[in-house]
Amino acid sequence: MEFSEFFSKKPFTVVAHRGASGYEPENTIKAIEKAIDMNADAVEVDVRLSKDGVPVVIHDETLNRTTNGSGRVDSYTSEQLKNFDAGKGEKIPLLSEVLDMAHGRICLLLELKEIRVSKRALRVVESKGMLNQVMFTSFYEDALKAVAEANTSTYRGLIYAKPGNFILIAKSIGCLAVMPHYRLASLKTVEFAHRLKLKVNVWTVDDLETARELAERGVDSITTNKPGLIVSLRKTL
Repeated sequence: MEFSEFFSKKPFTVVAHRGASGYEPENTIKAIEKAIDMNADAVEVDVRLSKDGVPVVIHDETLNRTTNGSGRVDSYTSEQLKNFDAGKGEKIPLLSEVLDMAHGRICLLLELKEIRVSKRALRVVESKGMLNQVMFTSFYEDALKAVAEANTSTYRGLIYAKPGNFILIAKSIGCLAVMPHYRLASLKTVEFAHRLKLKVNVWTVDDLETARELAERGVDSITTNKPGLIVSLRKTL
């Protein structure tokens, strides 16, 4: 599946948050493989830069929570980061490694955790010929602007977690989608986004009741730590 058709799947598409992170260590190859096994439509992973400017896949600024290491991610080179255990013997993957294993298998949402990673991540995606399989996402509109300025043939989504004019901002910077926290995805919000020709992806939903309510409001995509659970709901709708 490519992003040109990603949001057309009904009633909604399922995005595995940091891979199938409810079952395997987040942002690892194992978590992505699990998401594919569970029939997720896409995987969301987090991207930031190592000390030597290489895009790597890890959520936090530091290693402390998700690995057996400590300190800032950008205080280590990409080669040094391979020495840490990200859970169950998994390594911190390079973005290039994630792209290689996902190529032709599953769509990716790449969350840009810092503005400076934007163009470097884009270059890696371009080098793999995977622009049609990737959507760049971020809380930072400047990160998305940087991607758009470098390549207009990119799919982009604006993430937000508080009330504000984010739908209008997303439209103004040429996004394909808005990505509100699910508590902000009221029927009115979803309808407004759709009137502006924006798709709506909500995060992070791990229970069937909430997912069902959101589906009834017409969201286009649901991000979850438990893709198997949400995929099972889709089959009943």
